Amino acid sequence: MYKTVIFDLYGTLINIHTDESDEQLWQTLSFHFRYSGVPIEAQELFREFHEEIGRQMSCPKTPCEFPDFVMEETFEAIAARKGVKLGRAWAEETVRWLRLLSMRRLELYDGVEETLLALREKGCKLYLLSNGQKTFVEAELRVLGLDKLLDGIAISSEAGISKPDPLFFGYLADTYGADLSSAVMIGNDHTTDVEGARRAGIDAIYIHSNSSPDATEVDCKYQIWDGDFRRILDFV
Repeated sequence: MYKTVIFDLYGTLINIHTDESDEQLWQTLSFHFRYSGVPIEAQELFREFHEEIGRQMSCPKTPCEFPDFVMEETFEAIAARKGVKLGRAWAEETVRWLRLLSMRRLELYDGVEETLLALREKGCKLYLLSNGQKTFVEAELRVLGLDKLLDGIAISSEAGISKPDPLFFGYLADTYGADLSSAVMIGNDHTTDVEGARRAGIDAIYIHSNSSPDATEVDCKYQIWDGDFRRILDFV
């Protein structure tokens, strides 16, 4: 029935837990800044980080209802306000530092790889539509071996648009040639994945996971409440 299968990433394909509020993370990251010649303490760095994200989100580069920010630009701006100009390579390294320092768990959900392979054998085109930062999304796909199983990877920080904005689905179609007329969206979040699919005019499969927002009812055609990823094959 569906020839185009669009997946959310975190909480759907990848079981992840991060803690970006950890005080030790920001202490260590502030040392990274100071090693690079940027005089900033942990509490100031934490505050500046969130304030700079707010500035980016209030003035998005792509006009849309649900924009996203670029974390590399956030760190570059913080350094620049301290009078230090650092390049994109440093900023990408800093994004990786933040992610690794915050990481508590990173693994595939049970059944993900075999289900994706089964869908490919059925002739489906598989795409990712992820709210996240390009630097660590691409790295984590590579670490877990998902990058080779996908026909296109759309990431909100690169597009400047995030789910549930239907423009993000349009970006996927324009960038990777995804056929939305035969598409279904699969995700664990009814506020972004399911709502985004509804706004884009496509069906959705909701799969409840350990990181799903609280919900007792979800408005979509197919629903998997026991988290069994393999049951996707019953609907596609």
